[in-house]
Amino acid sequence: MQTRLRKYYELMEERPKLFRFSDLITIETDIDVILEYEKTTGREIGVVYQSPYSTLVVDLIRREDGGYYTYERMLPTVESGAVVVLTKCQGKFVLLKQFRHSLRDFQYACPRGFGELGIPAEENAKKELEEELGAKMIKQVRLGSVIADSGMNGNPVDVFLCEVDGVVEKCGYEGIKSVIMLDEAELEQWIREEKITDGFTLAAYGLYKVRA
Repeated sequence: MQTRLRKYYELMEERPKLFRFSDLITIETDIDVILEYEKTTGREIGVVYQSPYSTLVVDLIRREDGGYYTYERMLPTVESGAVVVLTKCQGKFVLLKQFRHSLRDFQYACPRGFGELGIPAEENAKKELEEELGAKMIKQVRLGSVIADSGMNGNPVDVFLCEVDGVVEKCGYEGIKSVIMLDEAELEQWIREEKITDGFTLAAYGLYKVRA
């Protein structure tokens, strides 16, 4: 069996919730059907790419009329622990001006990070603040969780509101250009002007407004 298919069936065993039944979008798991589909279409099914951070899965979906099509989804390689950190320092919100490879452009955004093995979300939030802002956390509140793009991405991310004692511009680290500090009125003005378009940051601020 191809490695991508072996990993696919291992993923089914390890994380069965990802493969729970729905009569609206039914995942075909019969290996003979999958192999025949691959043979006739040239398309690959299973775990087609995996890094320490992301796993790209291609599922074979069975239509009501008996036909098939493929559906891609990006999953976190580590199941939990990903974080977005809405950060405040001296009463102001802290954003990173950061170059994002997927856009090939800069965005203003909250610090965030993928989940890592053995690190709970609370500790990961603290670690991201230290790595991206050189900041020591003095208070932490969990606001909830978000999924940025459920059409493609199956990654629940925990959102924290954290207060820090100070920040350091770590220019060049993970594409960081500078650190921006805005009061609440300025932040909302930037949102209205569409200077802030990062979905995680907008979701984090939305949770803050209703829960903090």
